[in-house]
Amino acid sequence: MKNSMPFFGLANGLANASLAAGKNIYAASYAGPVFRLTLTDTDGSYSLEESDSTLDCGYNPGWLELDQVTGTLFCANEAYTIPNSGSLSSFSRDTFALLSNVATDYGPAQLTFYAPNRLGLVHYAGGAVSVWDTSNTSNLVELQSFHYFMDAPGPNITLQDKPYPHGIVSDPTGKFVVVLDRGADTLRTYSVGWDGRLIDLGAYFTEPGNGPRHAVFVKGTYKTFFLCARGAHELATRLRSVFYNDSAYQTGFGDASGHALPSEIAVAEGGTHIVLSTRNDGRSQYKGEPSDTIVSYSVDFETGDLKLVGLTASGGLWPRTFALSGDGRVIAIADQYSVPGRLIVFARDPKTGVIDDQEPLATWTTNITLPDGQSISHILWDEKLKEEERYQGETEGTVRDQVQVQGQLLLEEFSHVRHVRKTPQRVPQGRKNSDLYLYLYFHRVKKNLNPLHRGAAVLQHGRELLKERHGLLLQSDAFENTCRTGS
Repeated sequence: MKNSMPFFGLANGLANASLAAGKNIYAASYAGPVFRLTLTDTDGSYSLEESDSTLDCGYNPGWLELDQVTGTLFCANEAYTIPNSGSLSSFSRDTFALLSNVATDYGPAQLTFYAPNRLGLVHYAGGAVSVWDTSNTSNLVELQSFHYFMDAPGPNITLQDKPYPHGIVSDPTGKFVVVLDRGADTLRTYSVGWDGRLIDLGAYFTEPGNGPRHAVFVKGTYKTFFLCARGAHELATRLRSVFYNDSAYQTGFGDASGHALPSEIAVAEGGTHIVLSTRNDGRSQYKGEPSDTIVSYSVDFETGDLKLVGLTASGGLWPRTFALSGDGRVIAIADQYSVPGRLIVFARDPKTGVIDDQEPLATWTTNITLPDGQSISHILWDEKLKEEERYQGETEGTVRDQVQVQGQLLLEEFSHVRHVRKTPQRVPQGRKNSDLYLYLYFHRVKKNLNPLHRGAAVLQHGRELLKERHGLLLQSDAFENTCRTGS
């Protein structure tokens, strides 16, 4: 069932042409399908139409991640209806054809790329995090796994009887990864090694019953802030800023009864705004019916403090997931427990952070649900933005940080090679691609402020060089001097 409605402008008069028309939205459903939807604009009238679908992810698709560089869609099958199961799939973005489907630890709930060809998965049911090599999208390989344990249950015995890692996020520098464990009230921290593997740095314990779920980093003027959506069912829905600025912010709907649950959190406009969805609050209204709520904040870059921008109806019940378009002018929201399952698109003003929930741009619904009512579990945009749009928020300083991180990792590895061996040696077989990729990445980033956009070409060039020079030598001193000067 599809429905299109005419554009209803925001107070500041957004132009129709600037909205995300002609762009795809991927939608995963716990009932089994993964859909590809297309938002189109015909003379100011928007429609959201299903263009493709697949059942090849598995029984309960729970999270999607798109690698824009390789044009590959990754899908985590949480498989919560099948005991002790889980899988990871990859699909061609162009054809939607299945490339790979491999078994994983139990219940992968979220996945994210934190380094080139390194995909991190948190396993809710399995109490673990795993790292996958995606350099060959048709042959996904698990590199690492970390399993978690608890001495005793948390305050919420139902949801905290064991570790339940629910979210994974990398910091702005690309040096660190944080896993959010809702069951153990723990933030598990890792550093990123030279080869993209994770190095355990220990855990940060939050107060009992905190239940950290998802989080985002915001790079402020002087500090980097970590904003965590928490709520282990019995607690009020809150955002919490930890590590750098320890203070809590009410969404406006948390109360002593504690029925509101946070679900998704996202950064917009380079951290200028934070958007949070809450489930089971039911205190908004949409077209005369009860609705859950989307909460928008502005961020003070100097202090990390948040200011409430507005409370917006999600357009239905249980907004488990939402996705902002790359230009911030459109937000797509999936109301999981609406009957039928509903995906709704609203206009948004990126300057103020205000969402227009009076009339949707478009609505799409699905009758494919599980007996327990579970439907749409995750959505994301597939946008092929113009170069200037894609990196609009990038600054020369940000790119310089990326150069420093990658260069330092490279130099550390060369230092290791020199200490282990007195003379330059051949690169170990398992490290050739990674070493050469970092080298090429380092050189490209100096010449091109948008290095990730060329990641596929760089990696392919590296592979071709390796084929030609299978006996590649590391001339350490010359290599290091080249990297330091950036020549």
